[in-house]
Amino acid sequence: MRIIRVFVYFLTMSYLSLTTLIGQNSFNYNLNTTSDIFYSQEEADSILNSFNSEVNKKVIEAFNFSRRFYKKNNLASAIKYAKLQNQLSKEFNLYPKHYHNSYYLIGKYFMQKNELDSAIIYFNKAVNLNIYPKKIGQSLCQIGNCYRMKGELHKSANFYIKGVDLLFKQGQFYAMISNALNFSVTCNQIKTKEHALLGIRYLEKCDSILKTNTNLSNINEKSYLFNNLGNLYFLKENYSYEKARQNYLKALKIGLQKDDHYSLAVSCGNLGELYLNEDRDSSLYYLNKGLFYSNNLTNYDKKAIKSDIYRVISEYYSKNKNLKLSLENINYSINTSFEIPIEGSTQIKPNLFKNAISRRNIVLAFEGKLNILNYLYKKTQKKEYLEESINTVNLSDAFINYTIQNSTESNTKFLWRDDVSQIYNYGVSAAYYLGDSELIHSIIEKNKAFLLTQSIKENNTQLNLPYEVKTQLKKYKESILELESKSNQSLKDSIFEIKLSYDRFQDSIKKIYPKYFAKRNDIQPISLKEVKNNLSNNSVLLSYHIDAQNNNLYGLFSSKDQTIHFKTDLTNNFKTLVSNYKKLISKPLLKKSQFQEFYTISNTLYQKLFPTKESKEFIKNKDLIILSNDILQNIPFESLNIQKNSLKYLIEDHNISYAYSASFLDFNNSLERTTSKNIAAFAPISFENSNLKFLDATSSEIEAIDNEISTDIFTQTNATKNNFLNTSGDYKILHLATHATSSNNPAIYFSKDTLKLHELYTHKTNADLVVLSACESNLGEIKKGEGVFSLSRGFFYSGTKSVISSLWNVNDVSTADIMKNFYENLNNHQSKSEALNSAKRTYLKEHSLSEKSPYYWASFVLIGDTSPTYPSPNYLIYILSFIGLFSIILFFFKKRG
Repeated sequence: MRIIRVFVYFLTMSYLSLTTLIGQNSFNYNLNTTSDIFYSQEEADSILNSFNSEVNKKVIEAFNFSRRFYKKNNLASAIKYAKLQNQLSKEFNLYPKHYHNSYYLIGKYFMQKNELDSAIIYFNKAVNLNIYPKKIGQSLCQIGNCYRMKGELHKSANFYIKGVDLLFKQGQFYAMISNALNFSVTCNQIKTKEHALLGIRYLEKCDSILKTNTNLSNINEKSYLFNNLGNLYFLKENYSYEKARQNYLKALKIGLQKDDHYSLAVSCGNLGELYLNEDRDSSLYYLNKGLFYSNNLTNYDKKAIKSDIYRVISEYYSKNKNLKLSLENINYSINTSFEIPIEGSTQIKPNLFKNAISRRNIVLAFEGKLNILNYLYKKTQKKEYLEESINTVNLSDAFINYTIQNSTESNTKFLWRDDVSQIYNYGVSAAYYLGDSELIHSIIEKNKAFLLTQSIKENNTQLNLPYEVKTQLKKYKESILELESKSNQSLKDSIFEIKLSYDRFQDSIKKIYPKYFAKRNDIQPISLKEVKNNLSNNSVLLSYHIDAQNNNLYGLFSSKDQTIHFKTDLTNNFKTLVSNYKKLISKPLLKKSQFQEFYTISNTLYQKLFPTKESKEFIKNKDLIILSNDILQNIPFESLNIQKNSLKYLIEDHNISYAYSASFLDFNNSLERTTSKNIAAFAPISFENSNLKFLDATSSEIEAIDNEISTDIFTQTNATKNNFLNTSGDYKILHLATHATSSNNPAIYFSKDTLKLHELYTHKTNADLVVLSACESNLGEIKKGEGVFSLSRGFFYSGTKSVISSLWNVNDVSTADIMKNFYENLNNHQSKSEALNSAKRTYLKEHSLSEKSPYYWASFVLIGDTSPTYPSPNYLIYILSFIGLFSIILFFFKKRG
């Protein structure tokens, strides 16, 4: 048989030798007409070696073998012969168009093997060649496809936009439509209104092209287009039942006409989910139809579609209170996603994460499973459901960390952190009902400032890189952050190019310095035992976790030798309660009725935050370190009223400070900081920006600081951004008495210019303390699982150990008074927490009536390390040294005598 095959092959080669002379048409890209004759690698190698010096034929046949092996799904062999074709074409400068295309094909083969990093390398090589323009556009889109499969959705969108637009300009409409459809899937997975509308715009452009180009009117993409349009109208952020339904029905009609099982499976699945969302009885019928059609698909398509349909069927049974079938189907969904038997009990391990596709749907399945387990526990009180919940939370956490571990896109990281935030809510609940304080602590910690800790660790790990590498990394980050801050559509190409260059630079140093990348991703939450060991005898850590979706507040209070936890149900008006509290404390209370309203609201909030007698007793006579999430992150606990029928502030009995997380606090405090100068104070007083009012009181504020502690003062036109950036890295304390804003891009105002939040991300400070004596310097956008994106966070990012910042527009007169006392206390060796809280208590004692309103004194909060900036001298060491020296002298005198 082998002899016959080789004989037939050489007859074929005789024909091919003639067509080779004619031109390049002997490269057959159509798999349907690619020969089905099977050859082993040994036979293929033998045939190719027989060509000897006939390089032209060898190139063509290497290509043909790669296509044959690809058709047989032998991807490793397909890659081998495509690489041979590529190598020979390059070496002998043959068939440039097909040489260019070979990079694209190798990329596709790697992509189908799910070796996405290798695929991206080859697609990038195709992008960098300027031979076959169509392949540049297609390769950009395939890079977008790879990044979507990796879960880097924003990066995926950037590559798709670049590629699809290029194909449209070239008039490559078929390729443009095919890739625009895939781009709309990325838009759907990002799940924002902005990207939904962007995806719709591209799909409508495709629909217009199909209508005006009759030669394209019969392509199968028409049904996919309608399904994808329907998906974008089904998004919660862009929901339109009628538009989604109309598009799904159009897709279904085309699928039935063409007997296209892929289209039918997707259309039925989509209609089933849409009808379930509207509580229509026909939902399950369409979902089962979708499963039926998906069974006839290839493994790759089948996995993604079946997994998602099982997830929706699970939701159907959950809505209909059949929790057994709901749990069964959600397990089918998860197992199908990871290619393990749907009814098996195979444990999902990290080595399976690589093969996962449709990653956001997998996370939805994890969340769905946790919801079912939560219901099952409430119904049965069986501990096994809580334990399975914890296992699912840990699996979800590992899966998402795997997905974002090498991402350079901050938007992608935030997207996944937002997804996992709801999963952590279920985890905290399960840990609470298990009564496991260590577990509660661990899950709460994972949901707080993970990316901030990772970023600071990355910055410090970079210190071990060569100077040239560090400098280049910084330049890239500065350029990207600056361009992104401008939000200018005309700059999108510049942003794309510099990000592409940045990624390539990262890839190059990853090979040379693998330890750097391994270390920067190694972020583990501090254990509860370590937290308790780090606490002083007089301190307690109050960790709060709001589960807004289920209206629950969890508290975990820890001291050096004890831990308590509690759960309290929140009413729907809790958000209103917090909002009213913030409104009352951020303005002077001028009337008796306003004070009375404040007493009531403030005490009601206090009772919610300390709901049990045990929690109130736990904090008695202690310094409080507060960790919170959600809407609690922007309120001061200091001004909580602890008495029902009169007024007594929480600060009167406690020193209070804040931290993003216990893990962040521990990690940030462990970093070494070296400075040679004491204090730098910046006070512009007047501003070139005419919209900013004069801050006359800031002059006396920094003079008072200088009278207490020797200070380098920068005022008026010396208080510039450049002076700050050039000098601030070597000061123990940085004090900024100026204006600030908490807009979408928080900023600090200097006399002539502005320092924006993103600029702090590439600036290095070593300060023990930064004091932002400015308005709203602790406010900003709240991102789930990360916290407030404020100027305070920016200074921590840049290397600061602790920050004092404000929660609302401060009064400059009362601020000067509090700051004077704060620095006096600090210079007297008090801890930062005691110094600030004592200064506030002093203000309360020295003022009365309206001037005691929290507006005047409660805005400034301490975040981070609380230890003294100027510790008391250790006199015991001096005394012991003196005694030792005296003893030695006495010994010698006695010896002489």
